[in-house]
Amino acid sequence: MLSYSADETYTLEDLRRWNFPGTSLAVLGQPVRHSISPQMHNAAIAQLATSQPELAQWRYFRFEIQPEQLLEALPIFHSKGFAGLNLTVPHKEIAFPAVASIDPAAQPIGAVNTLKRQETGYAGYNTDGYGLAQGIKIQLDREIAGSDFILLGAGGAARAAAIQALQSGCASLTIVNRNQDRLQQLISELAPIASAANIPLQALAPNAIDSLPQNALLVNATSLGLKPEDPTPIPESKIPQNATCFDMIYNPPTTALMKAVVASGGQAGNGLAMLVHQGAKSLSIWTGAEAPADIMQAAANQALQSH
Repeated sequence: MLSYSADETYTLEDLRRWNFPGTSLAVLGQPVRHSISPQMHNAAIAQLATSQPELAQWRYFRFEIQPEQLLEALPIFHSKGFAGLNLTVPHKEIAFPAVASIDPAAQPIGAVNTLKRQETGYAGYNTDGYGLAQGIKIQLDREIAGSDFILLGAGGAARAAAIQALQSGCASLTIVNRNQDRLQQLISELAPIASAANIPLQALAPNAIDSLPQNALLVNATSLGLKPEDPTPIPESKIPQNATCFDMIYNPPTTALMKAVVASGGQAGNGLAMLVHQGAKSLSIWTGAEAPADIMQAAANQALQSH
């Protein structure tokens, strides 16, 4: 018999037997056991339920779903009545062509991280860009608008960040990535948006950096920094002076890149605020209510400490 505990990590087989008496929400990923989203969302739901009793039976769970299982799993989640889903990498791109409808803001990103249940299927949204902008503003007191934006990485997270930067009116956008094929593909897709906004766009390999703009906004959307032995995504000697660095990684709370930026006279923040605010935006999409981001931040901090 299933326990329906937010501390458990469930599987596709558990989903087939799912019979939770309330309204279910979930994060899907692989791996997903490390996710602190259940603690964060359930704390917010408990707070919202004090003024909206209809949310008292809502719960957020965690499902380990393999990428090759996702397209099979989504209709089952729908049939089981899951009101909303969050998706982690690589599910965001896999789900994009499979959902019933796409929010126009998510269309150019080509990825969805938030699904809302409708009668005919799920509607797809992407709250990553919003979370990034809020995280940078709250943690670092910096606006994307008017900043020289240097983006490290060219994957799904980087794509959302790049589009957010262009839509926010950055002064210039430079994307640095090791895999040149992936980098050029992303640049070609971004070029029409950058051109329409009259924003300079350039692509660089990490070992081909000559110099980068001073006082830039440097955003890491790579996985380099998750392990203690990881090098910085760009050579330390190429880190611009007085940069403002936002690293999407939040565990560990300080990466080698963040340390190097601070050592060169800049400031740095990790990605926890991004996680909180993209999550708050998701919860608002599902419930129609403004999610308490402060409650979610406190729950996220506590969950990280207990991990």
